[in-house]
Amino acid sequence: MVSTAPAALEQLSTALAAVAALDVHDLADSSLVCGLEEMLTIEARLRAVQTRWLAAAEARDSTVSECGRSTRWWLIEEHNLSRSDAAGRIKLATQLPAYPALEDAFAAGDVTDAQAGVILAGLVSCPIEVRDVVEKELVALAASHAPFHLSQAVETILARLGAGQDEPDRFCRRHGRRGVDLDQTFAGTGSLSGTLTPDVYDAVRRAIDAAGGAAPQGPEDDRSAAQRRHDALGAVASHYLTHAGLPAVGGERPRVVVTIDRGALLDASRETLGTERWATLDGGLPVPPETARRIACDAQLLPVAVDWDTGALTLGRSTRVWSQAIRRTAWIRDHGRCAFPKCRRPPADLHHLVWWSAGGRTDLDNAAWLCTFHHWLVHEGGWTVRRDSERSYVFAGGDGREFGHPPRHSRPA
Repeated sequence: MVSTAPAALEQLSTALAAVAALDVHDLADSSLVCGLEEMLTIEARLRAVQTRWLAAAEARDSTVSECGRSTRWWLIEEHNLSRSDAAGRIKLATQLPAYPALEDAFAAGDVTDAQAGVILAGLVSCPIEVRDVVEKELVALAASHAPFHLSQAVETILARLGAGQDEPDRFCRRHGRRGVDLDQTFAGTGSLSGTLTPDVYDAVRRAIDAAGGAAPQGPEDDRSAAQRRHDALGAVASHYLTHAGLPAVGGERPRVVVTIDRGALLDASRETLGTERWATLDGGLPVPPETARRIACDAQLLPVAVDWDTGALTLGRSTRVWSQAIRRTAWIRDHGRCAFPKCRRPPADLHHLVWWSAGGRTDLDNAAWLCTFHHWLVHEGGWTVRRDSERSYVFAGGDGREFGHPPRHSRPA
């Protein structure tokens, strides 16, 4: 992407290069410490500016139009942030404008992003009539409290105010913090972190212990306790996948009945968006033609094509769905990844590159695995995907700009 950064950012980059060129070994201790303090403040202020820009990008869906990704997934896939870090930054960006005192302190570098997250979590539980006063008090405490101790101060203030003082309220607040992050790190390894509710923690702990994670399995077992828990967790997951009756690589899709205007089903142009030409699912839910076409990509579909002018109705036969052999082969060919460049979300749908409704074949050459978001993007989102002469996937946005993969091979490396 051609850089269109404002001149101020170019000046900032130049200034940073000048600081990086300094020989720190020539600096006196006083200059070194003062410089570090100044850089920490600048870092906090820069994060505040970045947060404000993220809020604007999120509100305008800028990364969707420019890169084909939501703001959160753009941070994950283009800038390699963890899922939890990306989610935290988006949450901070969207909630911060409601608290001006905290926003001002953040912008001045007096509050870090971690402290701001703790304060925001407390303010949400604070009675609205005293929220302004509590906000200013917490901002003042941030000058002398690290995030963990600031969190304890938040709990104390809420208890004083009678907010969340009883156990049900405390339970609800703790329950709201539950979550697990599973991120890919390097060379195929991953990172697992999160917060479990008491019942889930107890169930996971007992399952890991039962699978051999509690103690060495014999005198030859020289694994550490953490390694035993890791291996036991893998055994628990494998046991579930083996005995839950789950189909390999997705299995066959359920049958869906869709009633749609015949012209809207066959016409992929954007002029078919009028509500009079929307489709209707069997349960009565109206959906636009683009959604009906997306469902038709990878479902056992029974199309009911209606010509509303003549009243003619055609009850079509079931479409030719992907066979298990094609699904599995496409999965191996695409390395179990979504076809969109750098996408890390799990593939969910096998997509017809040339839509079935437009005469596309249900064969391997016309198949591409897509995650849920990018499948939506090439239907409702107005994007396109094709193969080039080297058999690589090429995506194009509404403005014609293209995003492509390196060449794919028929067999995994």
